[in-house]
Amino acid sequence: MINNPIVNDFLEQIVDADDLKNIKTIIQALIDGVETDEAIHEQTDIKLNTVRKLLYKLHDASIANYKRNKDPETQWFTYTWRFEKEEYVEEITKFYTERLNKREALLDDLENKLYFVCCMDPEHFKGDYAESSEYEFYCPVCDYELEPYDAKKEKSLLKRRITIDKKNFKKFEEAINKN
Repeated sequence: MINNPIVNDFLEQIVDADDLKNIKTIIQALIDGVETDEAIHEQTDIKLNTVRKLLYKLHDASIANYKRNKDPETQWFTYTWRFEKEEYVEEITKFYTERLNKREALLDDLENKLYFVCCMDPEHFKGDYAESSEYEFYCPVCDYELEPYDAKKEKSLLKRRITIDKKNFKKFEEAINKN
């Protein structure tokens, strides 16, 4: 449920790649029933401030919620955290669906439209027929001619990414249904 490329990509939207391992460890601790930031810190050896920062990022992403209780003796607040499995699944499903739709739309465009690129540097310009004709088939950056873009590699890469995403999401769904 946590060790899936789709989940990694989703979590990388919430935290930096440096914090990916830590946030996955914290999610697993929450799933295992560890409820306080201090208990997560003690169990995982992640710095307490890092635990707190990542818990709040999970909260902002609607994956974790907390209850705040005040200790009558010390007057300190204690936060009890809870993992929101339904929201977690929903957010990852939403992320996956949006990414899949974007990739399929891009693939459809590449298969059904003619694109042109700058003959000197393809990074200068890439546009479909209509956009290229606005520039009279000359690069708006360097004024060299535009040439037809061979999208075979890009289409192949997109098809492979779509296939891999579908397989990984299926594995994610199977893992969710097991638990």
